[in-house]
Amino acid sequence: MPALLATLLFLLALPSAAVAQGGSPGPPSGQPAPAPPPPPPELKVERPGGKPLIYEGQTTRQLLGGTWYFRQDDTAEQGDAERWYAQDDLTGWIAIGVPHNWNANDTTQNRSSVGWYRKEFRLPRTPRGTSWKVRFEGANYRSWVWLNGKPIGAYTGFFPFEADLDGLRKGRNTLVIKVSSLRSRTDLTHWRAAAFNGYGTGGWWNFGGLLREVYVRRVDTIDIEDVHVLPRVRRVGGPARVEVRVRLRNMTDKARDVALSFSVDGQRYAFPPEEVAANTERELVNSFTIERPKLWQPGRPALYPMKVYADEDRGARGRERRAAYRLRFGVKKLDTRRGGLILLNGRRLNLRGASIHEDDAEEGGALSQGTRRLLVSRLRDLGATVTRSHYPLHPAFLELFDKYGILYWVDAPVWQVPNGYFNQSSVRGAAKRAVILTVRNNLNHPSVMTWSLANEPAESTSNLGVYSPGLIRYIRDASAAARDLDDTRLIAIERQSRIGEPPTTPAHRYLDVLGVNEYFGWYRSVRGDDPAHPDSTVQDLGPFLDALHAANPNLPLVVTEFGAEGARSGPAEQRGTYEFQERFVLEHLAVHESKRYVNGSIHWALRDFRVHPQWLGGAPPEWATPPWHNKSLIEEHNGRKPAYFDLRQRWRRTRALVPVGR
Repeated sequence: MPALLATLLFLLALPSAAVAQGGSPGPPSGQPAPAPPPPPPELKVERPGGKPLIYEGQTTRQLLGGTWYFRQDDTAEQGDAERWYAQDDLTGWIAIGVPHNWNANDTTQNRSSVGWYRKEFRLPRTPRGTSWKVRFEGANYRSWVWLNGKPIGAYTGFFPFEADLDGLRKGRNTLVIKVSSLRSRTDLTHWRAAAFNGYGTGGWWNFGGLLREVYVRRVDTIDIEDVHVLPRVRRVGGPARVEVRVRLRNMTDKARDVALSFSVDGQRYAFPPEEVAANTERELVNSFTIERPKLWQPGRPALYPMKVYADEDRGARGRERRAAYRLRFGVKKLDTRRGGLILLNGRRLNLRGASIHEDDAEEGGALSQGTRRLLVSRLRDLGATVTRSHYPLHPAFLELFDKYGILYWVDAPVWQVPNGYFNQSSVRGAAKRAVILTVRNNLNHPSVMTWSLANEPAESTSNLGVYSPGLIRYIRDASAAARDLDDTRLIAIERQSRIGEPPTTPAHRYLDVLGVNEYFGWYRSVRGDDPAHPDSTVQDLGPFLDALHAANPNLPLVVTEFGAEGARSGPAEQRGTYEFQERFVLEHLAVHESKRYVNGSIHWALRDFRVHPQWLGGAPPEWATPPWHNKSLIEEHNGRKPAYFDLRQRWRRTRALVPVGR
């Protein structure tokens, strides 16, 4: 009876003509009828092809580009209920290209949502027993994958992931990926509640989609899943011992004897075969020596091209090539010295640069290679010798840093996580996983200088800079995990700067370097919210850095953030103007340069990016442009601000490496 009553009330609410004709109500008088839904796009079944965008990787990779299809699912439930992963036709889908960001042009909602991606493809004929894999360079944030209607994988995080293409058919195959940017309240970066539909707000826009490329690759018996190269130099001028870890996977039901060989700079190194059991993974570790290595450093970024080969030893029948992997590596020696100094190749570091966020006004978080090259060209034009990011950037960025000699301070994506969350083992475990994946996916790049475990922990004013036992435990465990993978880089965190907060913590014993995010004279930089306590100014910056150094005399410091919002020209005394920004930046940089124990200054940031819809960034409302962060040196539409040219003039004259005694 209630259903009948609801139907009756619905019919009574319709215009009489519509009821009489049994149809829908027409448009109000004088208004055009709504457009009918667009017809489904043409179904294209395409072969993979195209050159990989990044150099490093397996030599059989092929870009899975061309035409993809997309459906939005703001309910987060409709697609599963209607089995979009098994839909045969294209009703409701639109044609797109991948990489793709469904909210690339959004500047008002920052909405977390769900999007579905679909690719129709066929693979070339291959010998019997050949396997295929699919690789996703990055999706935000949770992903589920189906092939021909059957689930083949799922993943969470910013990082690359792979799945076996089990269940391939001859001819047409359908790959479907559900991507969700919905977050949880204990998320590592976007745990703040969002206005649109719950959690999903953080320090940068919550871009959703397949933000990076998709590849497929052919596997013949043995797969080289990953290669890690660790060059170690005991003394500058001496030989480099290069450790190579190769993770192999036997894709067959039979044990295989696999012999590795390396080709490096015209030299060939071969090793005896070792058994890889059926249907298992095994890491093989070998090493070789470069007697007189060319060292990688800013201004002289020497790179060694390398190929790794996996050959199956078939006894009397000889050896058969099964897989190959290519990469470039560099040899360098990072050290710290008492007094808080960082040495690179025996000389003291004195770095200058700006940070990068993957955000483009048109492309959103799915940057094109042209946009990446533009941003790196701006770093080079500035004379920058270091850059930083809040999460691992696209690997094409790192290959450019390697090529042009720009050091990279990379953060694991663990941003302002509240103290209390680290008391939960699940949060510590997720954060440690993020650190391990950051190291594993970026280890081969000589530009990487620092593995940072967390950005601004204990940032909340309720924490007052005091690290909880759970946070200290996380830093201890994550630093050990990072060093277990790579003992050649520096381990760090970045702290906020407030007068009155503890200048040191037991967690510092697990670090090699401390990043300092400082905004003296911009944000409130005094412990607590007491309005009677005067806020800090730039004059307080020098004494603060001195106190921080005195409390940690042998822990090197790098200023990892500083800056002020600048949206348009105006009075130099007005917060939010280009002129205020210019003066602020130069005053702060002068303080940094006066401190020998400050090993570098990284401006926040290079180009403006979206934060959240109410973002003011410390500027008065009339001088802000929400959601855009305006502290950067370049506007979101690529116009360079006056501060850019001031820093360029100074940084081009700044030597990145200086004698230790100076």
